[in-house]
Amino acid sequence: MDWQDRMTKALGYIEEHLSGEIDLDRAAAQANCSPFHFMRMFDVITGMGPGEYIRRRRLSRAAVDLAAGDRRVIDVALAYGYDSPDSFSRAFKREFGCLPSEARIPGRPLHSYPPLSFSVVLKGDKAMEFRIEKSPAYRLTGLDLHASNEGGKNLIDVPAFWDQVMADGRFEALCRAGSDSHLNVCGVCRDFDMKAGTFIYSIAIETPADRSLLPSGCADFEVPASTWAKFTSRGPLRPTLQETMKRIFSEWFPSSGREHAGTAEIEYYPDLPECRAADYWCEYWVPLK
Repeated sequence: MDWQDRMTKALGYIEEHLSGEIDLDRAAAQANCSPFHFMRMFDVITGMGPGEYIRRRRLSRAAVDLAAGDRRVIDVALAYGYDSPDSFSRAFKREFGCLPSEARIPGRPLHSYPPLSFSVVLKGDKAMEFRIEKSPAYRLTGLDLHASNEGGKNLIDVPAFWDQVMADGRFEALCRAGSDSHLNVCGVCRDFDMKAGTFIYSIAIETPADRSLLPSGCADFEVPASTWAKFTSRGPLRPTLQETMKRIFSEWFPSSGREHAGTAEIEYYPDLPECRAADYWCEYWVPLK
């Protein structure tokens, strides 16, 4: 069974259980991969975590049921996993801009999120540059941002975090503190909580022997010894790296048969001040099982 069939089975499991208990570990088992790998693939390819997708699908189904006008609000709320009419009403209003009772009004505009489907598109027009290498553990020190994938917030918050660190002098301080390191200032995605859709994003260097040059607020952490798939991204950083990441999870992983190890991912930046140049290159490192 290929990747597309396995992901379709996982989505089928979710769809069948929208009005019951959904166990994401069981959904991952349908896709024949680890829960972490399933949720990370889902997040990068679709731009939302499985939890957000389930919330949207349940609210879409709830809106249809309410618009039909033959079920009580409390019955619909309980059917789609809400503990009380109040929590359901808050979620419904955030999504549709109206209360559940108002969904019954003829002509009331609503919207729907249809079920997802996955497919692998074999383009063949653009090669992916990568190599596989092993490395020992890295001891890193950096500035942390607690990030969320919900609604694509990380795609806004992480670049804004970089802009702030580069504007207030902390980036230069990290560069000075890590000047003797072979690993440049890098971005690290770590401590993923895929069910909550959160992770820690660190702007980091290898932990220096002399900590006196570090900016305030730095924290130490370790990236374990890993086998890495290191992908090269060529072009202006912000649009190009995000495209490279999406291709890693939507093209390379499905066709390679490899699986994410569930530990930190690293953005390697060799000359970050030149990141807007047309010929800029950087790498995205993904740990493999």
